[in-house]
Amino acid sequence: MMSAPAAATCGADSPLGAMFAAAVQFFAAAQCALTEPWPPVPTVANNSHYDIIVVGSGTAGSVLGARLSEVPLNVLLIEAGSNPPAESIIPYFRDVLKSSKYDWNYTTEDDQFSSQELQHGAQRQPRGRLLGGCDSMSDMVYTRGFPSDYEAWAAALGPQWGWPTVLEYFKKTERMTDELITPHPELMKRHGTAGELHVSGARRYSHTTQVFYDAFKELGFEMVEDMTDPTKIGVGRFSHTIRRGRRHSVVTALLNKAGPRHNLHVLRDATATQVLFDGARAAGVAVLIDGREHHFYADKEVILSAGVFNTPKLLMLSGIGPRDHLEALGVPVRADLPVGEHLQDHTMVLQHLAAAPGTCPSPAPARYAALLRYLHDQGGNFSETDTMGAYMVNETANPRAPEFAMFPTCLPAGFGFYAGCTSILGFKEGICRALDDANREHELITVALVLLDPRSTGRVRLRSRDPLAPPLIYSGTFSHAADLARFPAAMRKALSLKDTEFLKARGARVVELPLASCAGEEGEAALACRARATATSAWHAAGTARAGAVLDAELRVRGVPGLRVVDASVMPRLVSSNTNAAVVMIAERAADFIKTQYGFQ
Repeated sequence: MMSAPAAATCGADSPLGAMFAAAVQFFAAAQCALTEPWPPVPTVANNSHYDIIVVGSGTAGSVLGARLSEVPLNVLLIEAGSNPPAESIIPYFRDVLKSSKYDWNYTTEDDQFSSQELQHGAQRQPRGRLLGGCDSMSDMVYTRGFPSDYEAWAAALGPQWGWPTVLEYFKKTERMTDELITPHPELMKRHGTAGELHVSGARRYSHTTQVFYDAFKELGFEMVEDMTDPTKIGVGRFSHTIRRGRRHSVVTALLNKAGPRHNLHVLRDATATQVLFDGARAAGVAVLIDGREHHFYADKEVILSAGVFNTPKLLMLSGIGPRDHLEALGVPVRADLPVGEHLQDHTMVLQHLAAAPGTCPSPAPARYAALLRYLHDQGGNFSETDTMGAYMVNETANPRAPEFAMFPTCLPAGFGFYAGCTSILGFKEGICRALDDANREHELITVALVLLDPRSTGRVRLRSRDPLAPPLIYSGTFSHAADLARFPAAMRKALSLKDTEFLKARGARVVELPLASCAGEEGEAALACRARATATSAWHAAGTARAGAVLDAELRVRGVPGLRVVDASVMPRLVSSNTNAAVVMIAERAADFIKTQYGFQ
């Protein structure tokens, strides 16, 4: 409760109160300016017919809607969520939509083995429920994976998915403007310059980034100018999908421009519940709008782009999936396929250091000033992100792609880490209290250690026949023992940052966490236990309707005419990087398959 003296000082009649009120009004006005020309809201009658229906306007669905409407195809794009809010546009606010109404808020099931220091033994799995899906709430990092990833795809699906081909599809969408890359002809050979999606870089290195660069160099990492360069693996600053200080997603880059086309209808706040059939052929979808079921029909095909969890859920609700699982729920089986199997994800273990001030970004007052600057002209610190990371290679396993990635971040003293620790990361209260206590007077340096080539797999299953019930997600984290065995050495490498010159001078130390499940463990066993107990997802899940098993090489569902899948669930193997750019590429590839099939190429 505010005291009387403070109220008098900060009241509406005081100079400070007037300034605050003006800032609030300015922010409200700026929010109106921070909008995009979202696609118009269509009027779609029940039982309407289209050539193609795309379910889900996430990363893949938005690309498909834009590309397929370039030719004379009537396209209905169905999205369960709404338009992105203003916060989605501001790069600095990249995390604020997680755990909000714009997130499906999925979690994994407790396997009684991994992640036991997370609330309910469950890993958070944020997934966008808005136009653009995860691309409207991601970190905007632009990475592609490595050639060896796509060589594995080509081995399973044929040369149309090999590195030389997919590289051209990456370049098709990309407009590279990163000033650290564009001056180098050798690097630019692998980048596009005429695509719609701007890929940029911060105009300068921040002090924090420079500190981490120098620390990783001290540890022996090679400096890399372009983190998509497959010929060099080391430490570098990532490029991001940002244009003129605003998030540049597939919606803002592609779908908004396509929205006014008469042959594209983008339906929002509409939840698909089942694929409809005419005999053996997929003929449309059932959709809930304001609690009422509508049917929309596709004369050519239905495309599921609902994401790695909702796509297998829709397939299984429609009778396409493992026979034993569907029969156990009383779902009539149309096609016995391994839908929901082979879930892969990048496992992440967070390491924490506490250090005296001197590394982190500006404290709160400077952030408020930066926000006002951004609202004025979309410039300053809020207009960019300076994400950097280091890739580690296992020369014995695969010298051509990284085994681990390390992503360091830094929070200034007194930041208030507790809320994000519990609500977004989902750790138990004791861990979050320990980290928040360490952060009260010290900077908190967190190194996210991410396994990029997991051998473990999980699965997705129906919780029930209720189409509104969330799916059952079994992460399978460390189900393959080799994954856990690789973590201790990598954790020691990450923690060795505390011994580098700059951080050592600031008394950097490891923050010890109260892990009840690891009591009494020492040495290597303690590190392995810590990894197993605190493991969470890096939010890069894939493979639950994979091509080569559920789908053919052109992403059509095997044995089900008129039905195709296009999103991260099609990946035959998870790529060794963030997945968003790869999903854009998959959608571009699929759009050309479809155009060719119907005579438009």
